[in-house]
Amino acid sequence: MALLNDILKWTESLPSWQRDACRRLFQKEANLEEMEYDELYALLKKEKGIKVDDALESAPLAKEHLPAELALGETIILAGLRDLENVNQIPNGHTLTFSEEGMTVIYGGNGSGKSGYARVIKRACRARDQSEPIHPNANDPKAANKEPTGKFDLKLGGTPQEIKWSRDATPPDRLSSISVFDSKCARSYITAEQDVAYLPYGLDIVESLASQVLPKLSEKLEAEINGIDVSKLPFNHLLGETEVGKVIQDLSAKSDADAITSLGTLQDDDTKRIIELETALKEGNPLAKAEEVRLSAMRLKSYAEKLSKPLIWVSVEAVEKLKKLLEEKIAAEDAERTAADALRSGEKLLPGTGDQSWKLLYEAAKRYSMEAAYPGEVFPTSVEGNACPLCQETLPESGFNRLKRFDQYIQDDVAKTANIARKKVETARGKIEAADLHIIAEDALNDELKSLDDAIYQAIADFQASIESRRTSMLQCLETDIWTDIPALVESPKSRIRRLAAQQFRAYRRLVRAADKAKREKLENELNELSARQKLAICLKAVIDLLNRMKRKSALETCESDLKTRSISDKSKKFATVAVTDELRKALNAEFNALGIGHIRARLKERSSRGKMYHQLLLDLPTTRKIDEILSEGEQRAIALSAFFAELALANHSCGIVLDDPVSSLDHWRRRNVARRLVEESKKRQVIVFTHDTSFLGQLCDEIDAADVPNSKSFLEWQGGSPGFVNNGLPWDHQGYKARINALEQSQSKLAKAWPPYPGEKEIAEMRYEYDRLRATLERVIQDVVFNGVVKRYRDWIRVDSLEDVVGFNRAEYEAIEKLHKQSCDVVTAHDPSSAKAETVPTATDLGNDISALKAIVEAIKTRRKGAKATS
Repeated sequence: MALLNDILKWTESLPSWQRDACRRLFQKEANLEEMEYDELYALLKKEKGIKVDDALESAPLAKEHLPAELALGETIILAGLRDLENVNQIPNGHTLTFSEEGMTVIYGGNGSGKSGYARVIKRACRARDQSEPIHPNANDPKAANKEPTGKFDLKLGGTPQEIKWSRDATPPDRLSSISVFDSKCARSYITAEQDVAYLPYGLDIVESLASQVLPKLSEKLEAEINGIDVSKLPFNHLLGETEVGKVIQDLSAKSDADAITSLGTLQDDDTKRIIELETALKEGNPLAKAEEVRLSAMRLKSYAEKLSKPLIWVSVEAVEKLKKLLEEKIAAEDAERTAADALRSGEKLLPGTGDQSWKLLYEAAKRYSMEAAYPGEVFPTSVEGNACPLCQETLPESGFNRLKRFDQYIQDDVAKTANIARKKVETARGKIEAADLHIIAEDALNDELKSLDDAIYQAIADFQASIESRRTSMLQCLETDIWTDIPALVESPKSRIRRLAAQQFRAYRRLVRAADKAKREKLENELNELSARQKLAICLKAVIDLLNRMKRKSALETCESDLKTRSISDKSKKFATVAVTDELRKALNAEFNALGIGHIRARLKERSSRGKMYHQLLLDLPTTRKIDEILSEGEQRAIALSAFFAELALANHSCGIVLDDPVSSLDHWRRRNVARRLVEESKKRQVIVFTHDTSFLGQLCDEIDAADVPNSKSFLEWQGGSPGFVNNGLPWDHQGYKARINALEQSQSKLAKAWPPYPGEKEIAEMRYEYDRLRATLERVIQDVVFNGVVKRYRDWIRVDSLEDVVGFNRAEYEAIEKLHKQSCDVVTAHDPSSAKAETVPTATDLGNDISALKAIVEAIKTRRKGAKATS
């Protein structure tokens, strides 16, 4: 574990993506998959600030991924696994118990739930192989989002502890002390010198990072970089002495995209400027054209001023002024009527006296009196005897006084004011009606305007119509006094025409400059710059795309520094120098011998690199390009098991170990070696083995019996439509004769308690079943006791060393066996009995007697065998 902790500490100095790679390498049973390399490549680019599609976050190798360090002398015993919830289809409530000493064997066929239990233990104990997922029951939609959980019973220094486990939480430190075998316990690889090197547990993380991950990502990086087109050839037409040309010439990853975009974005004024410059520079006689344009500018300027004149009559100010005149007239007339009412209030006068028509009559009479009847006298005349100019009769005093009152009324200011106000309104009306508001240009000027601005004529026409409409509305308001309905004036085209005039003046100046050589050169330079920008605008997107590719390529090139392998390879050598010792070599060779691959030997090799001495542990094998061409799958599995046991022997603890199907790819004789080695290890520590291999199960049971180590056996099966049901012992087919006899006695005891005088079909079927098992047990006794296990059906070899204990077989024992066998055959349904005989099945008592007879045969053979040994 010290090596793993050193590696973990070293990874903390690595980039985050490399730490993530170390985690993947540690947790992966086989090599990384292509998808994982893609994810690591994305993480590398993301760390370098390169935009990637994936929203990946690195998950570095951390302490919780590794086995926890134990205190010196501390031992963890795994006592049980129980209360699994939401683990595959395994029902809740089952308990898998483990022998606290010696060997625990758990057998389960395909689909029995063995893998579910094994995966939980691997995940909880932080096994390196975390590739197998643990899911809830896929057949239960309600469980889809539930987290698998369970409980472990441990003993630490003899003290029981309960540890809760859940799939998505960090596995408990205590459980990580249980060592779980997987094929990554050792790795072999071909060195640069074509040696086959052995890597201790964990060191392959560093070696694989340098020899697999970095080269693989380098290939991806190189392929992506080479696939990026950064050629500037398509934009050679932009090269030149202009600013655009210089930008394209110097285009690189450091170029400013915003500056290029700004350079390649033309405004309307820039486009117009290009046309103006082209026009000026193409002119054959610039001075003559300049004079023509100047005159045009003067005409436009004069016409623009003409457009201001109608505003005098229809502007907002003019409306306000007219409105004020009408308001004054109305106010004066109101005052005038008030005075007239006062005139009529002294006596009874004719209706309308004092009104406007009456005033006209009065003024006419006054003129007649002063000009014709009584010249030189004031009106009304004060000479006695003078007649009234209207009725021609002599005025009495009262009449004279009435005329004087009338005259005073006429001379009053109110009447004058009203008259003045009426005259002002009428004068204004007349002026507005007579005002010349025509602004439409003559045909020649119209054509000139259209050549400069197609839309200007319509703007002028709209303005003309707006003026006329406004004048008509103003005149109507003098009658209605409703000023809110006056339409607003549309925008005057004056400013547009003034701009056209200014444009013509600028064209005039350009033409004048175009006639001057030095100034013409400046105009040409300006045109060249604008034309280059116009060309850039056409392909601006393509240029920016090229720049982005340049920037991406440059950014990708920064990744190259993270993919250099030398420093990591050097670190791997340093770790190997510490981890690879002569003690490990000896332990490894001893395990090779024990597992039947003694033809493979480990040897230490020293090598010097830059003045430092490094160690390698090599395997004496012929070398080719691939390990698979040197070692079979079985040999690779045997090397992994050897490494597991060798490093376990050098560990500073005696905690339990767990192996799930350890003999995959091994042939029968190597399986026997593994079984023997596991039993030997169970004398030192707790050993838990999961297997589905019936042949290996038999060999393991043989070795357990031979070594007489403490053990427990259980098997898993489907019950009630679900896997994972735990049964003590082994399935009947795999039980030894002792376990079978014990099972038969238990069944006989149950039958004896309820056996009826006249058994029915149910009881008969049960009895036939028990005799079927009795016959099978008898045959197992012949194999294991009579012939002492020399020949067994699952083995492809003869156990000659057991032949010594096979002793003589007397007639009485044979007859007893033959009798039991015949009786069993008569009872079981393997043969079709004669229905005419109507023979009854044995009773429960008969069954008990036959079981006792079988036990007696076994004891007789064992007794004679012991006696033979004593006399030999």
